[in-house]
Amino acid sequence: MTPTTLVLLGIAAVAVILALIIKAKAHPFLALLVVSVALALVAGIPLAEVVPTLTAGMGKTLGSVAIIVTLGAMMGRIIEVSGGADALAKTMLDKFGPRKAPWALGLASFIFGIPVFVDVALIVLIPIVLSVGRRLQGNMLTYALPTVMALLTMHVVMPPHPGIVGGAELMGANVGMVLMLAIIPAIVMWLVAQVTIPFFTRRVFSPVPMIDPLAQAEMKATGVQEDSEDPETQSFPAIKNPPKTSTVITLIVIPLLLIMSSTVSAMTLPEGNAARTFLGFIGASPMALLIGVIISMVVLGYRRGWGLAQTEDVINSSLPPVAAVILITGAGGTFGHVLATTGIADAVADMLAASGLHILFLGWLMAALIRAAQGSATVATLTTAPLIAPLAASLELPALQIALVTVAIGIGSMALSHVNDSLFWVWSRYNKIDVSTGLKTYTIITTYTSIVGFLVALVLWPVAGMLS
Repeated sequence: MTPTTLVLLGIAAVAVILALIIKAKAHPFLALLVVSVALALVAGIPLAEVVPTLTAGMGKTLGSVAIIVTLGAMMGRIIEVSGGADALAKTMLDKFGPRKAPWALGLASFIFGIPVFVDVALIVLIPIVLSVGRRLQGNMLTYALPTVMALLTMHVVMPPHPGIVGGAELMGANVGMVLMLAIIPAIVMWLVAQVTIPFFTRRVFSPVPMIDPLAQAEMKATGVQEDSEDPETQSFPAIKNPPKTSTVITLIVIPLLLIMSSTVSAMTLPEGNAARTFLGFIGASPMALLIGVIISMVVLGYRRGWGLAQTEDVINSSLPPVAAVILITGAGGTFGHVLATTGIADAVADMLAASGLHILFLGWLMAALIRAAQGSATVATLTTAPLIAPLAASLELPALQIALVTVAIGIGSMALSHVNDSLFWVWSRYNKIDVSTGLKTYTIITTYTSIVGFLVALVLWPVAGMLS
């Protein structure tokens, strides 16, 4: 086939994926898998090689991604069930005081959002946000926006979240380098959101929802109890012997430091050096997270009275929420492998290179548009990465710049979030914020925050080139 035909096939494949997800309401895993099969057949892959091609793409992607995502989910669940999230949020509120409650909630969400997936983290923290809102009153957006923006920022750019980890695998980027670079735009994006949210809360108002039967049912489902002494407010969950905030932060930071130590040692120490070999072993993403899970089990579980059976129950409860995410990630890898095998990816890369646009901008823009079209940040990253990867390879970019392109793709997947995004509905429904108000605030803030993140990545581009 001609390069033009291949490019048109690639565009058509992405369009069909979006149509299946948006219009037909198909599960992203099925949509990606069905389109991968159809694309392989149309592009001329022999019938006997279609299934091996699919399984090769799935296996290559899930080989490392499944381990990282699963271990991250386990660690996050242990912190959640032990009361670590509540302890973190309560300590931040005590330190900052009522007037700076939005900063306390934002900072607690930023830290808690590192190991915990955004949907789960939001549901865990919402009772705390509602409690703060009912105690302090005022505009519910003042408390709800800082929480969701901090969590979403972590979700799109920081490993071990599935989109950025899968994107790194598809881009051939080092996860440690992605982590090291991503923290810079993540902090800037979070700060910009925090500082600018008051601009919206002064102009758009959403009342603090009072407790009603539906809210009571939701609180019971998430383990939160009403304060029996004050029916108009809601207390923090009654968890026995909650961990110290310093303990929770330490446990979250340990695997991050291990991963960073491996990356730094690989960049500064010669091959064969004993320290580099050891740090490379314990700092590999799967090993670092495994160490984090084991330490969390001991510190937050066994030392605080959990038995073997309870610990097993907690670990098991972390798996169902990530099953679909892992499958979607694998299907994204399958789609990428088909694009590469058929030559479509190379043809698309040649077309993008001919456009003259910077690869960072291409990655960011493509992810943003796909996110706007189908709603999932994870799917947006996993669909964009295999289209951008061949261009990165053809440009012979150094490892740090490949990692930065991956971060830019993740940042792009944050933009233009609206009513086709499940997180939009979870956030607005639990906080009783109407759709119009959500579009005026949440959608706009996610978009300009993503733009800010892209600009930070653009500033980091020459630095990454010099350090490579």
